[in-house]
Amino acid sequence: MKASTPETRIQMFREQLRALMEAPPGSAVVFEIPGRPLAYVQLERTPEGLRGEVCSGDWGPRRRARPLPRAAQERLRGMGWILPPRLREQNPFKPFSPGDPEAIAQEIERIFREIYQCPPDYTVRTEGVLHAKP
Repeated sequence: MKASTPETRIQMFREQLRALMEAPPGSAVVFEIPGRPLAYVQLERTPEGLRGEVCSGDWGPRRRARPLPRAAQERLRGMGWILPPRLREQNPFKPFSPGDPEAIAQEIERIFREIYQCPPDYTVRTEGVLHAKP
């Protein structure tokens, strides 16, 4: 599924987050920008709640890597994301309490707009919740 307006994106994020919160631990949902494989937000269901992950862009062959600029890293840190010492080895992450899908949806939108510098009419897509096998 895809969404291209702020309202439809937030609605999609909320719906998928609610579905993820009902899924077993180990399940995940990925929101990505079509054509930009290094611009995604992933959330995984954990026994404690949710764990978010933001692509650092510093993956794959060096010539294709697009590390997040220092300013974007600092914005993420200001939003409470944990930046590991070596982004090439681990993406920024953040634990979330599952109680407020609206706040998490708003934060996902903010990440795409402020961290990945997407225009107001950007399109995001998801395959939906990927359920962990019992």
